[in-house]
Amino acid sequence: MSTNLVAITMPKWGLSMKEGSILKWIKSNGDNISKGDMILEIETEKVVNEMESPEDGKILKICANEGDTVPVGSIIAVCGKQDASNEEIDAFIEEFNSNFKSEINLEEGEEDLNEKIKVSDLEINFIKNINSNNENILFIHGFGGDLNNWMFNQNELSEKFNTYAIDLPGHGMSEKNIHSSTLDDLANLISSFCIATDINSVNLVGHSFGAGISIKTASLYPDLINSLTLISPIGLGKEIDSAYLENFINAESRRDLKKEIEKLYFNSDIITRDMLNEVLKSLRIDNVQSTLSKIQNEIIINGEQKNNLIDEINSAKVPVCVVWGKEDQIIPSNHHEVLNDRIKIIIEKDCGHMAHIEKPSVVNDAINSTIVG
Repeated sequence: MSTNLVAITMPKWGLSMKEGSILKWIKSNGDNISKGDMILEIETEKVVNEMESPEDGKILKICANEGDTVPVGSIIAVCGKQDASNEEIDAFIEEFNSNFKSEINLEEGEEDLNEKIKVSDLEINFIKNINSNNENILFIHGFGGDLNNWMFNQNELSEKFNTYAIDLPGHGMSEKNIHSSTLDDLANLISSFCIATDINSVNLVGHSFGAGISIKTASLYPDLINSLTLISPIGLGKEIDSAYLENFINAESRRDLKKEIEKLYFNSDIITRDMLNEVLKSLRIDNVQSTLSKIQNEIIINGEQKNNLIDEINSAKVPVCVVWGKEDQIIPSNHHEVLNDRIKIIIEKDCGHMAHIEKPSVVNDAINSTIVG
């Protein structure tokens, strides 16, 4: 059998993803592809996104059609650097399938990846993926998000690092009712979480409000932090779409919520019906709206950003990288202009407030290079 053939498989976006649906093939049989080219659109329960080619070569055979839902890891196309006969391709697919064992959906009795731990009298939900590497990454999501926001980042980076992603208080599956939500309080919570999980040093990756928490944590606990990768951080300027926070909290219908969620993305096609339903469901849980309102009051005052973190980020003693979507509608990307020359800045075009979802390979490369130098 030809050793030229390579299987392109359904990616695993997020530690809990088990299957994906093929919405559209961007490339066709016979097309030449380069590593990083967008080759198809995939829908999961959480999001719609484009898959990048993992290989250089030519698509020799597409094995899964538009509309098909297939397990993570199953073959969806065959790629090669040169042509192969139909017999060789069919034999390659048959051998792959004979060795493939699909991941099935969680059934009763199977292990749930979510863990809960008591931190500062709050129950905090998190997911971890541990390997033998000593470097730890902790992902901190933004306002209104949860640990699933890191679906394109945590799983891939777990191949090289120990990774943790948490639900902040008032979000996801963590405690919903909190009394104080200042950046100092939440930085203290991050430090306490690290103590509770035996993390002695950590690389923080934060988005928006979570990036502000990361900056504050590095300021208060410099001996704990090895590096900062920050995505559209708060605290570097006054401007912010304050109406987004207010309307997000008070959304009563999927239509109302969709108008706000669309502001987060350059390409709003990424938003799924399931995503909107899940967010609406979480907003209706007792104490969620009141807790989000408390956090909102720690982010904005009189329609402008409340926090000024410029001196703290510029005086950080660890490597810092800031990634910003050029078309960010929530926090303007030109806020990066206050940063000093020691901080690496990546401004990504065709990208909004959620670079870690819209441009995951850019963010993953930034995280990796910030940690390893």
